[in-house]
Amino acid sequence: NTTATTVNRSTGGFGIDNSVTLDGITLLQPRVGFNWNLGGERRMQVRGGFGLFQGAAANVWLSNPFSNTGAAVAQFNCASFTACATANAAFNPNPNAQPTLTGTPPAAAVDAVSPSLKQPSVWKSNLAFETELPPLPVVGTLVAGVEWLNTRTNSGIYYQHLNLGAATRLGSDGRDLFYRPEGYNPACFTVAANGNVTNVTANVVGGAQCATPTGQSRTRALSNVNFGNVIMAQGTKQGGGNAITLSLSRPQSQGWGWGLGYTRTGAKEVSPLTSSTSNSNWNGRNIFNPNEEVLQNSNYLIKDRVSANMTWSQAFVGTYNTTVGLFYEGRRGKPYSWTYINDLNGDQITGNDLMYVPSAQGSGEVLFKGGAAEEQRFWDVVNANPALSQARGGIVGRNTSYAPVVHNVDMRISQEVPGFIKGHKGSLSFDFLNFGNLLNKRWGRINEIDFPSRRSFVNYVGLDPATGKYIYSLNTSGTAADFATKQNERESQWAIQVTLRYEF
Repeated sequence: NTTATTVNRSTGGFGIDNSVTLDGITLLQPRVGFNWNLGGERRMQVRGGFGLFQGAAANVWLSNPFSNTGAAVAQFNCASFTACATANAAFNPNPNAQPTLTGTPPAAAVDAVSPSLKQPSVWKSNLAFETELPPLPVVGTLVAGVEWLNTRTNSGIYYQHLNLGAATRLGSDGRDLFYRPEGYNPACFTVAANGNVTNVTANVVGGAQCATPTGQSRTRALSNVNFGNVIMAQGTKQGGGNAITLSLSRPQSQGWGWGLGYTRTGAKEVSPLTSSTSNSNWNGRNIFNPNEEVLQNSNYLIKDRVSANMTWSQAFVGTYNTTVGLFYEGRRGKPYSWTYINDLNGDQITGNDLMYVPSAQGSGEVLFKGGAAEEQRFWDVVNANPALSQARGGIVGRNTSYAPVVHNVDMRISQEVPGFIKGHKGSLSFDFLNFGNLLNKRWGRINEIDFPSRRSFVNYVGLDPATGKYIYSLNTSGTAADFATKQNERESQWAIQVTLRYEF
């Protein structure tokens, strides 16, 4: 429990077995599909299917308990041979001559797998209709189609932190808060000229005790001091999505063909599972409450997608074809969330708390450290961003905003060549990836919010002592972090791939 100045932290263990594995667990994957030829003058068919599918096995996540067993409590690090020798941290294959730890051992980190966890799998079903359209002059025969794809989670994974401790307060928006008393006192926060927020370290500021006692943490106030992170991989059956695709194509005839398609997708998940380690899987999710099992828009959602392709082929020498193909994709940008810059709820994770937006300007539901001028700057940003404006009086949903639309064109040029002996044939292909960027460096750019897909402009600086309402402080400009051109995987730059193939 906690009082105005003291906390009594949890003790004991957690009553879990972290030696659980998936040994002996099997997965039967039944599937059925059909194609129905409807006959008639023009070809028409209905096709579909239903079944259970497992993706890539969750091997790396299952290895986490073997890394953080609770027995390995320290790391020895050094940057040079001299430093390693001085620190007694040099590698030694002799198990009886290992470095010895001095001082107080650090708190143990423990990972665990829930006994009910299974390998991830999803139920998939699809239904499609395709038909030839009446021939048109010049264009020829077209094929139109519509397809619905549905997925439902059969067994998924998300992560919970078992050593947060009990909440010490309930926020004015209903979320759990985990700070020590000084984490709620606005006198214990300072705002620098650049808008950065820091915790006051002096013992007394304005009559308030702001220094965190030795051996304590300002965050996760009631957690067990003998443990660090205690993370469990839990199973969930929540999640899934729907996708509708409309298509129109001209099958290749007389050397050329083309296709058009549009896909509208909705997809929700409990956790995006963006990392290889349990702790970063837990803290890389944008949340209202840290351990919630709540469906929100998927990190991987591509809500709207238009695609087009065209292929032209002609044999200029003998039967050896010269082929040119173009592929275009236009899609809505990837989703992201609006969060606080710093740690709102005191779970010791910065930047992942979904933002609360008051119902109206001047409502008094939130206080602003900079007064009316800062509140005006806040509402300028809210009114300029639909996801913030639509969340008035509540919490902004996870992944409810989208990066700018992306346009991309790829091109392939392929030439067939004679083989060394009769019946053999070769081909030389040039793939121009992001061909538009080759023509103009401003084309083909992907502007997105980088991982972990969050955008921020508001700091938390305590609770109002009289009302318990949040106090906000904006960053220097009062504007949100801007989009950045995605370059870390060279997605916004052109590339050429050359392929030589020989067939016999």
